[in-house]
Amino acid sequence: MTASPLPETGVAVRPVRPAFVLIYALAMFGIWMSIMLPASVTLALRISQIDPDGKTTSYSIAAGVGTLVALIANPLFGRLSDRTRSRFGRRRPWIVVGLAGTIVGAVIIGLSSSFPLLLLGWIIMQAFVNAAIAAVLAIVPDRVPEKQQGIVGALSGTASSAAVLVGVFFVQWFPDSVIAQFGLPVIVAVLFSALLIVMFRDDAPAPADMPPFSVKEFFGSFYIDPRRSPDFAKFLAALFLIACGMGVISTYTVYLLQDRVSPPEAELPGLITLAYVIPGIIAVASAPLAGWLNDRTGRRKVILGIGALFVVAGLVMLAFADTVPLFMVGLSLSAGLGTGIAYGGYIGFAVATMNDPATAARDLGVVNIALSLPYSVMPFIAPLLLGIGGGVANYPALLLVSAALTLLAFVPMLLVRSTR
Repeated sequence: MTASPLPETGVAVRPVRPAFVLIYALAMFGIWMSIMLPASVTLALRISQIDPDGKTTSYSIAAGVGTLVALIANPLFGRLSDRTRSRFGRRRPWIVVGLAGTIVGAVIIGLSSSFPLLLLGWIIMQAFVNAAIAAVLAIVPDRVPEKQQGIVGALSGTASSAAVLVGVFFVQWFPDSVIAQFGLPVIVAVLFSALLIVMFRDDAPAPADMPPFSVKEFFGSFYIDPRRSPDFAKFLAALFLIACGMGVISTYTVYLLQDRVSPPEAELPGLITLAYVIPGIIAVASAPLAGWLNDRTGRRKVILGIGALFVVAGLVMLAFADTVPLFMVGLSLSAGLGTGIAYGGYIGFAVATMNDPATAARDLGVVNIALSLPYSVMPFIAPLLLGIGGGVANYPALLLVSAALTLLAFVPMLLVRSTR
């Protein structure tokens, strides 16, 4: 097969080999685990050690600040990566810088004895790991041809789902070692990313004719002009709305189980584990399948739309579930199939609607904002919905409104013209 070069980079977009795909997936898995495990489990454990009396407030502050830093860092470092003219390329240097900063942040957290110092380490980790994420994600439009972008992009979603599932074992193996809990995932990320850096030898520097980095360019890192990129802007709106449903599921799984299903106290820990493991396994299995179907059919709107429908179906079922079997089925549909298919399809869809390969990393950083922002926004909106009617928390209202927002994603999605 003859490869055609990208004029912006000079890199020939020839088919990537299975070994490259495998190493890419492992690098994404390691990088995601280095930040997803702390965000989900180990940061909360560390805060409970340092500040046991104020742990809930401290954790809320750390989670909120960390999310804000991530939302700023991802597109910003993506823009810097797009403009880097190193002789080592424009992506590989930022993978190295990102992982080096992640190591520093993890060490600070492990050695901290106060919440302010821990927060500093968490800010450093969030900022620099997003530099690595932005650079690695940009390898997909840089190096992977369109017919393989679905499956390679899907592996990024699979990696994020698998990261916590596998990373939890580090907590079980080293329950009393903070350094191991934070450090081992970072070591995994470094080892696999080193292999990716070695394999990605044709990483090209940025074009020489790019305009100087200015204040306008800085703020442009977080904004997509709908007039210049109408389909990409519509895709971002659709992804944001779908993520509203996924964000509610992710945030309120434990409380839904406690307050709606109300199992016996002795059964709760085991059911919480199943509530994460079963949908996690389904998501890990369905994401690559969704990516493969993206590549085989080219129907990226259809695939993402199917994922959204599963999220909606699961949300509606959870709104009325009051038994463990119904709860698990609803969770498997939404957090399992729906989320897995969405993760498997969104990067391929994003790349298909992006119209400027020279800003690929920046654009994928904005995609990350659209995907991540609802996880912060919905918890602020949720108390208003939960308070409807007074008395007990109105979870059906929260879940049904989230389902309606997810369903609303079909409006901008169906208006996209550049892909099927």
